[in-house]
Amino acid sequence: MKQIYSICCAFIAAASLASCEMKDEIWGANGESPTSGQLQLNLSNDAKVDETLKRAESTDNGIKPGVFDPEEVNVNNYTLEVTDDASGQIAQVGRMSELGANNGTLSLTLEEGNYTAKAYNYDGSNVTVSTRPWFMGSGNVQILPGKTTNASIECTLQNIEVTVSIGQSFADSFKDDYSVTVDNGDGAIQTFTAENVGTKYYFQVPDNKNALTVSIKATTKARGDTGEQEVQRTYTVTKPADAEGGTALAAGDAFVINLTEDGSTSSYIDFGMTVDFTFAEQEEIISIPAENITYTEGGGETGDDDEPTPPVTTDAITFEGLPATYTNPNVTGEPVVVTFHVENGIKNLFVDIICENEEFNNILAGMNLAGGFDVANPGAAEANLAALGLITAGESIEGKTEYVFNVTAFMAPLALFQPIESTFAIRVVDAEGNEKSGNLDITINQPNP
Repeated sequence: MKQIYSICCAFIAAASLASCEMKDEIWGANGESPTSGQLQLNLSNDAKVDETLKRAESTDNGIKPGVFDPEEVNVNNYTLEVTDDASGQIAQVGRMSELGANNGTLSLTLEEGNYTAKAYNYDGSNVTVSTRPWFMGSGNVQILPGKTTNASIECTLQNIEVTVSIGQSFADSFKDDYSVTVDNGDGAIQTFTAENVGTKYYFQVPDNKNALTVSIKATTKARGDTGEQEVQRTYTVTKPADAEGGTALAAGDAFVINLTEDGSTSSYIDFGMTVDFTFAEQEEIISIPAENITYTEGGGETGDDDEPTPPVTTDAITFEGLPATYTNPNVTGEPVVVTFHVENGIKNLFVDIICENEEFNNILAGMNLAGGFDVANPGAAEANLAALGLITAGESIEGKTEYVFNVTAFMAPLALFQPIESTFAIRVVDAEGNEKSGNLDITINQPNP
């Protein structure tokens, strides 16, 4: 455990030292230079926040697309990176508030040259699906000696927003074991169940795609002499054309998938689906026309040349130890372990560590772990994950049919930020596209012994 403390402390100290050394190298010890100039930056984000939402603006299901947590929109919380275009070196980096910003306005001293300024709430560039929206904006600036350069940067949503709404008629007619799986066609997949329905998810924007695939599996409630019936269907939801006639999925698009009971008879119950939609940076909510929503029974996409795809299920994936709730495992010594049984082999094992502790989130961001990571494909994050005890360096789990995810060693470093409540949101995808999700909820309000 001491080794993990040392790794965490060394990482934080090294990051701080590197930042100070870089600053001194660029500016000199006193922070001044005869060839420097001023950058007067105005950073903004015009996205709507929850507190501005009026009931009259809501859709029939009460879910308003394109509305966000105020903390995600507040640009004073954003990280600013100013990069010297000539050298590729970062000249300034830090949270806007820590750099002295006031309502998004910031003044910086920079050496003469051309720079790229980029700001974001978190780095979501490699995140396929998250409950956290990714806002980002960038711009180019030229700094002249003794001059002030004014620049404005607007941060906008970089994801596609998707949520699922269950109507009362659907809830009355179907059991709560339903699943709704949304696929952007380019590796971003999320399943909605009774546990997370209504939650907004933010999908990576796919290349050259104009539709989402929505696979629904539901079981009717028994009524009278009619027993339970399983209904399964895969929809293709094509984005309506914008003002220029384009239909490609784009950052800022928002979908609300509404499920209702429909077409029932005394011997058969069916469900219906409608989709509310907004274009990027527009407030008007439209209903996607029925001709843009096509389906096949029992799964598979439409189209003469398409081979039917099997329905998305979770039968081939089982968990031991998930979902689960832990309190002070750092003190009790209780193992925090999940075992995955994946019949078709693991393709992805996504983990998103979610909490409201700002200091902890900053450390995750500094280690490129904010917004989630894929244990099966850790890439550049492998060394940091191994240092924190979350994976074994050099071990490949892709294709394994069983994997033990042991996060016990991470409890002591996590306790450094106590009191803290965190959730490990875990999603497994197998080689056939099946997936299953679950959460580890961890509360630590006692220090390490």
